[in-house]
Amino acid sequence: MRPDVLERLERELRSTAARDGISDFVVGVAVFREHKLLVVRRVPGDYRGGLYELPGGGVESGETFAESVARELLEESGLRLRRITEYLGATDYATRRRARVRKFGFLVETEPGEVSLAPGEHDHHAWIDAESLSGLPMAEDVREAVRALVEEPRAS
Repeated sequence: MRPDVLERLERELRSTAARDGISDFVVGVAVFREHKLLVVRRVPGDYRGGLYELPGGGVESGETFAESVARELLEESGLRLRRITEYLGATDYATRRRARVRKFGFLVETEPGEVSLAPGEHDHHAWIDAESLSGLPMAEDVREAVRALVEEPRAS
């Protein structure tokens, strides 16, 4: 996506969220390589510990969604963002500290490189397709989002 398209999209998404009374945002990052999707497993003892998820996390104050995608991707996987290719949609949920959070999903391309997990946050990663999804422990909402991604043909 071109930077001007991303900026316009973010303005629209923030405006809609404000109208809905939501001011806390999270980004989820979908990375494909060789038609397989990257998922990471949260460390035991953490919120949703032992479950797989997409890389991502909270949007910091003053940070654009694109900046958050790049930062979270690097922090959680060691991969560097090449470009955001697609906006995947949004979901709302509650956390232990927030009544309503809006998570925005983005499909990205990364620079070449190996996955390097953030110590203390994730302890394993996998590149999955539709066949390997059922064998991984995931929260049901995450499983549905991941299923939609791996069942739709995507370029690598």
